[in-house]
Amino acid sequence: MKSEHNILTLFATSFMSFMQLLDASIVNVAIPSLTKDLNVPMNRAEWIVSVYLIMICMLLLFWGRMADQIGYIKIFQMGTIFFTIGSLICALSPSLSILLFGRIVQGIGASMSMATNIGIIAMIFPMSQRGRAYGINSIIAQLGNISGPGLGGLILGVLSWHWIFIINIPIGIIVYIYGRFMFPKEHRRVKTISYDWTGLITYSIAIATFFVGIFMGQDVGFLNKVVLLTFAVSVVFWLLFFYVEEHIKSPLIDLKIFKIPRLTLSLVSALIVFSVGYYANVIMPFYLTDFRSLSTSLTGLIMMAIPFANVIAAPIAGYFTDKYNAASVSIFNLFIYAIPIIFLIWVSGNDNLILFTFMLLFLGIGNGGFQNNPMIMGYAPQKYQGIAGSLAALFRNLGMGIGVSIATTSLYYGMSVKAGKNIADYPSKHPNWFLSGMHFAYMTALVLLLIAIVLVYMIHRIDKKENN
Repeated sequence: MKSEHNILTLFATSFMSFMQLLDASIVNVAIPSLTKDLNVPMNRAEWIVSVYLIMICMLLLFWGRMADQIGYIKIFQMGTIFFTIGSLICALSPSLSILLFGRIVQGIGASMSMATNIGIIAMIFPMSQRGRAYGINSIIAQLGNISGPGLGGLILGVLSWHWIFIINIPIGIIVYIYGRFMFPKEHRRVKTISYDWTGLITYSIAIATFFVGIFMGQDVGFLNKVVLLTFAVSVVFWLLFFYVEEHIKSPLIDLKIFKIPRLTLSLVSALIVFSVGYYANVIMPFYLTDFRSLSTSLTGLIMMAIPFANVIAAPIAGYFTDKYNAASVSIFNLFIYAIPIIFLIWVSGNDNLILFTFMLLFLGIGNGGFQNNPMIMGYAPQKYQGIAGSLAALFRNLGMGIGVSIATTSLYYGMSVKAGKNIADYPSKHPNWFLSGMHFAYMTALVLLLIAIVLVYMIHRIDKKENN
């Protein structure tokens, strides 16, 4: 009976992660509809995606440390409530400003649940079963991230964009009720809460001003004085954050962890690969629905090729990782990843959709075969396992946020160069401008991917030296 209860709890926490990561990507396919319904340009509508990811990045470490002191289950349940309320606000939003507020509330809730679900799994499963439980949680959560555009397209084929938020509400209620009665009881771990508030404030301001600077730059140009000042503020607060973390007794992040070369390289390469993966979420809906004039349901069906291939590739790559090592398997899959990206640099409006879908399958294989978690957790010493898990989640979400920023910035830049003027929306009268912007965006994706290959190769070289 207890075993069945544990499995249900595993699926309850994992499915909440699935929905929260799904909400990071499902909105992308609705952006074309949202720009029309809310009467806002494309670059403003992208804030609907970005503000959610920014909130998660700002608060993920905070809630992780807070849960260590007051309990994982309390934070997880509060997160479920916030996420469900945020979903309701988004579903009822009549304007962009209210929708953004709803996304902020969702982001607060998602950061609370994401920071604690692994801790809950560790509480209920014995050590001998945790590896499989973590694996199931990871696969379900990642499916939420990569299946968002596909599922969103299928939903929007028959319903309005409001339904991509409405579907969260009954699931959130069910998970909360289940947790209220079935999660194990947990006592407060400390009498007095202590926290690195200075570190949190400097870190949050650094993250927020960095992303605000990027999106302001898309609007008014990156050489604008206000934009440059915003980036300068971000740099100052990053420096303050690192100074605080070096000198405080209980830091938000123990910076000594970054002195482990393979772990640091694994984190940075994961951030880059997740950034590249998010290009498809941002650009493909516009290419398929606006440029190719396909229905949203067909767009969703085509984009489901990515999660389909990912689900198949991930366990196969995991098998070869156990047999060889994570870095070697990752390098191989990153070269596979490069094939569709090169194809997308040259794609036209007349390419066969079967060939196009086949290339998206390669995107899924390359992404699914990249072994970021085995590398990060495998290179982290036992005393850093907890913070390494939090950093893995943080760098994943940072990668998605940066991916949105770089993909949209390079897309707008490519369109602007072709048009000879500033473009920050889909050029419906000049679709060839969009295609030029897409080609340029995927050139930047290829450069990022090559950097990731170099970083993982460096890990591979260190592995060989260690083994010799």
